[in-house]
Amino acid sequence: MSIKNSILYLAMFILTSTFISCGDDEKEITSTAFTVTVENVSVAGTVDTDRAGGIVPLSPPVFALFTGDDPMFREGDKANVGTERIAEDGAFDDMVAMLTADDNVQSSMAVPSPGGPDAGGALFNGESSSFTFTADSEDDRLQFMTMMVQSNDWFYSFDDGGIELFDEDGNPISGDISMEVKLYDSGTEADTAPGTGPDQKPAQSAEAIDQGPKEDEDIEEASSRHSQFTIPANSAVVKVTISN
Repeated sequence: MSIKNSILYLAMFILTSTFISCGDDEKEITSTAFTVTVENVSVAGTVDTDRAGGIVPLSPPVFALFTGDDPMFREGDKANVGTERIAEDGAFDDMVAMLTADDNVQSSMAVPSPGGPDAGGALFNGESSSFTFTADSEDDRLQFMTMMVQSNDWFYSFDDGGIELFDEDGNPISGDISMEVKLYDSGTEADTAPGTGPDQKPAQSAEAIDQGPKEDEDIEEASSRHSQFTIPANSAVVKVTISN
């Protein structure tokens, strides 16, 4: 083989290899319908309190399918009004309105439980609620929020920024994703230990909104801010699964 042909062959090999490598980096995303279920798995005595027998009710979960920045909250920032209302009172109207008006949110809704002791609304132990949506881009992410009702102003969510819905190969995720759940303190109301004090939701009327001594702190994981409290493991309260 001549030197000229050898150089030409080498150049073609490099170009072909580069093309294949670039192609391998691209994800092939198929439009996928996902169903997410949030289940309350707490039991009597999960929290050491007489209130609700120590179970941990959850407010109706709110979901958002979005791209870009997290539309619900940002860890280290002050809570917006939607987050505050969920975290303190389990009220979701403000958050739903915020998500509906956000151009980066493709789908969102609140998902009350279908029944239970309150005839629908909060999730008590053994209850679950589900939400279905369709995603078709590797940039699509999922976030949710629900109040830990045995608290002053804490909420369960995925990490700031939500979770990706497709893996590195472009396959839709599925299964138990409870390990992605975190418990945050919204920093809007002074805290007492879970299940105690006069200002937590179980000690108030269902219609009460924004009652209790104010606090002006940034959003932070509850376990980091309140190491003096006994806080149940997230997996002992909430289970989140996703299927497609």
